[in-house]
Amino acid sequence: MKVVKLGGSVITNKRAAGSRKGVRARFVPGVARRLLKEIRDSKQEVILITGAGSFGHMLADRHGLKLGYREDGQWDGYCEVSRDVRRLNLLVLDEALRLGMRLISIPPSVSVLQAEGKVHYLDEGVFRRYLAQGITPVTFGDVSLDMGKRRFSICGGDALALHLSQLFGADRAIFVSDVDGILVGERGQLAREFTREDLGRITPRKGAGGKEVADVTGGIAAKARLSLELAASGTETVILNGRKRGRLLDALKGGGPVGTWFRRPPA
Repeated sequence: MKVVKLGGSVITNKRAAGSRKGVRARFVPGVARRLLKEIRDSKQEVILITGAGSFGHMLADRHGLKLGYREDGQWDGYCEVSRDVRRLNLLVLDEALRLGMRLISIPPSVSVLQAEGKVHYLDEGVFRRYLAQGITPVTFGDVSLDMGKRRFSICGGDALALHLSQLFGADRAIFVSDVDGILVGERGQLAREFTREDLGRITPRKGAGGKEVADVTGGIAAKARLSLELAASGTETVILNGRKRGRLLDALKGGGPVGTWFRRPPA
C-alpha cells in the first residue's frame, strides 16, 4: 500500500487565487494529469490525497478557521472552503476519469471527526470497501467538525496522510511538492536524508516578495515532524518534486528518486 499526497503547491497556481478567470485559472491540469498517469502506470494500490493550495489556504486564513469557532459568521467561511476544496477534488477526478482511472471521492467534512484540531475518527470502512473493489479512494485537505471546544477545525492533507498510512500499514508515503524536498542550513542545501537533528536547521520557504509561504496547516516544519513520525512507525516517507517527470512513478515502484527521505531510525 502506498499513500500519495499531491500537494496544492504542485497542482494549483497560488498566484491565481484571486483571478477573475475563475476556478480553472487556479488548477494546473497538465501537471495533475501527468502525476495521475504516473500513479496509474505504477500499478500500485494507492490511497490518494490532494492538498488545497489556492483553493483553501487563503480563504481559511481570511476567515480565521485555523483555531476554530469564535463567532457565527465563520460558518460562512467554513462552507466556502468546503465548496472550494471539493471543486479542486472534482477537477482532479475529471482528469483521472479521462485517463481511465477509477477514483472515488471521500470528503473529510463528512467522513472525519476531529478533536481540538487532530483526527479523532475517520471512516476507515469506506476506504477499505472501495479498495476491495479495485477503486482508488481520494480524499483531500478540508474542514471538519470538531468534538472539542473549537466546534470545527481544518483537516489538512498531511494529517490525513499520517492517519491513513498508519491505519493501512502503508510501506511508503509520498508527498509530492513543487520543490525537490526540504532545504536546510543558511545556504539552503537539500536534505537527502532528514533526521530529527535537522528540525532546527530548516530553511524557510519564501514566496513572492521574500515572504514565507502561507500555510494554515503548519508549513514545512510541521510536514517534517509528521514525516519523522511516519518513518518511526514504519512507513518510509519522501518529499519530492512533482514538476520533475517520472519521480513519482519511480518512488511508487520502489526506487529512490531525488527528494528528502525519512527512514526508520536504527534500533
